[in-house]
Amino acid sequence: MKLLYTQDSTADEPIMLINKHIGYSEKDGQGVDGSLFQEELLYLDSLGKKAIQVWINSPGGSVVDGYNIYTAICDSKTKVDTYGCGVMSSIAGVIFQAGRKRIMNDYSWLLYHNATGGSSSDLRTINNSIATMIASRCGKTEEEVLGMMNRTTIIRPAEAYKENLCDEVRYSSTKNMKHGSKNNVKAMWEESNLILNSILKPKHKQMIKVAKRLSIQEEASEDAYILAIDSIENKYKTEVESTKQSYNEIKQKYDDVEKQLNEANKKLADAEKETTMIKATNMVESFVNIGKIKNEQDSISKWTNLAVLDFEGTKAAIEDLPINKSASLIKIENRLDTENTKPENLPTSTISLALKNRLKREGKI
Repeated sequence: MKLLYTQDSTADEPIMLINKHIGYSEKDGQGVDGSLFQEELLYLDSLGKKAIQVWINSPGGSVVDGYNIYTAICDSKTKVDTYGCGVMSSIAGVIFQAGRKRIMNDYSWLLYHNATGGSSSDLRTINNSIATMIASRCGKTEEEVLGMMNRTTIIRPAEAYKENLCDEVRYSSTKNMKHGSKNNVKAMWEESNLILNSILKPKHKQMIKVAKRLSIQEEASEDAYILAIDSIENKYKTEVESTKQSYNEIKQKYDDVEKQLNEANKKLADAEKETTMIKATNMVESFVNIGKIKNEQDSISKWTNLAVLDFEGTKAAIEDLPINKSASLIKIENRLDTENTKPENLPTSTISLALKNRLKREGKI
């Protein structure tokens, strides 16, 4: 979530700032958007923080936006303390009352007045609503609060503490005391902002946690930070290059093994194919010799090809064929085993084509 009003969301007690008028203005692009502030505070509440601080220095503004902020502070499960850091005028002073603990710096002040800029009935409703919000936090009656608003009352810290409109007054140095005497709301707001900025600005320069993570001195120069970051980047670049090289070496070994495996599989496939062909040829040859298959090349090739595809099925089909009694059959295999009979001495007409092909392959004829 993008945080617009929080200084450090990782702190145990994050600080939220209301240091502009309440309500966002599209005209000047300034102002505290009540709905966004509400969402941001409730987000911090969900993080389980020790407490949340809301620092207020605002001339007031939109009552509707103020409702959102006031409600978020009151409904937060996390303790939300409000700090008066300058002027808290109008709805800003109402928001201040929502704090679990309300703390005023000794130079800050409150200003309460009636609502303006609407019909009389609407303004009366708004005034009564604001009176309820203030009375519920300070123990006064709504009539007492309405009387204070009718008088446009400015309240300094000591009086606010006495009237239960704040719980604590924090005393600053003599330098800051001069702001307490000003009754001009805009001037008070502007000068108090200078104080807030002077307090917050050094935080941006402190890099204690970063320095520890980088193992350098807290007071190190900007160049030292850059040098430390470059060192980390170079370290990881080296590790990445080393990892890439190891990966390439492993991949090359894998590719070599895969190539060898493919070659072995091809040889195995070729051997299985040759074995199947020899088995089919021998089977067909045996059936030629007994007259089940014609001693003709086309017939022999046809049955051999079928046997390669389906050995048992082809064998069964041939066994069902009738014997061709007119075929010239000689038990060549038996005669080849005798001492005086050589394949080249046999009449060509007595050798089946299947057997003749086999003898040629074996180099016997």
